[in-house]
Amino acid sequence: MQSASVVKRPLVCVSIEGHTVKECVKSAGLATLAGADILEIRFDFFYLTKIPQENQESQEKVSKKKFELISKEVSEVDVAKIISELKESIEKPVVFTCRSKTEGGHFPGNETQRIEILSKAIESEVSWIDLEINIDSEDRKKLHESANNSNTQVIASYHDVLETPNSEKIISLVEENIDSGEIIKLCFKTNDHHDGIEIVNACWSLIDNPKKVSIMGLGPSGDWTRLHAPLLGQSMVYATLETDFHLGKKGLINVRDLTDAWDMLEY
Repeated sequence: MQSASVVKRPLVCVSIEGHTVKECVKSAGLATLAGADILEIRFDFFYLTKIPQENQESQEKVSKKKFELISKEVSEVDVAKIISELKESIEKPVVFTCRSKTEGGHFPGNETQRIEILSKAIESEVSWIDLEINIDSEDRKKLHESANNSNTQVIASYHDVLETPNSEKIISLVEENIDSGEIIKLCFKTNDHHDGIEIVNACWSLIDNPKKVSIMGLGPSGDWTRLHAPLLGQSMVYATLETDFHLGKKGLINVRDLTDAWDMLEY
């Protein structure tokens, strides 16, 4: 079991949710300056257009711009062009993610179209690819083999947007998918502090497991494993550039706040 003297800091991955290449490149630069080791490009966000929303409140509150997100057609996004422009402009290692709506993402097309996009990302030799555990087994096998051939590392991910299972189930998810990728990423909707405890207990039980994991929650107490990731044996932690005061309630943490917390806790 780990002790405080041998705690190792995990890689810090900052999720980039830009809607254009320009937005992503700008955020990538800010994340790099803030200490990110890896950048996650949420490609499914390219299928959303930001439309300025008229502020219906009093003129005193017009200072904050609000946007409505409108879904695009799959054909409106030039996948190869965007991937090429991102590769030319971002130097840090990238995790390419195109999340389906069933796992909390925004990709508007069908699964065949999404698999094709993931294939193109692998062909571009992206550093990392996020492949959900629940992808059709045959499709996933082909993608995984393609990733191995192009030296793209695989994050095997699972997202439950409704609830957090007990710690035994979380541990089982890791053990049952041990060969699914270099890192197993599990993310659950946390509804209360009890859910956070289940995730922490699972992480603690997995400390001596050789498999690299990144386990977290979205919601109250979801940030516990991010804050204490070095102590809990996490190999990668997902952080954000957002600075919202209520990030903790969402289970998220700002990248600078994360590393400052680790310094304070002497991790």
